[in-house]
Amino acid sequence: MLPLMDLEFAIVRELAEGSQTKEIARSIDRSPATVEFYVRILFAKFNARSRAQLVSRAYDEGVLLRRVF
Repeated sequence: MLPLMDLEFAIVRELAEGSQTKEIARSIDRSPATVEFYVRILFAKFNARSRAQLVSRAYDEGVLLRRVF
């Protein structure tokens, strides 16, 4: 599993829930520019080219757990 800072994990979790940049910024009390900065870092960490691919790889790496209903 990739090591993530708490802020990075919070952003990945919000992305998985379908939140947009401004919503994530409000949720974590940071600016939208800061969120975008960390999203770019997360793209590199997960070798992803899109937010959807980032979330998919976060599940694959065990960073996020799939919910079973």
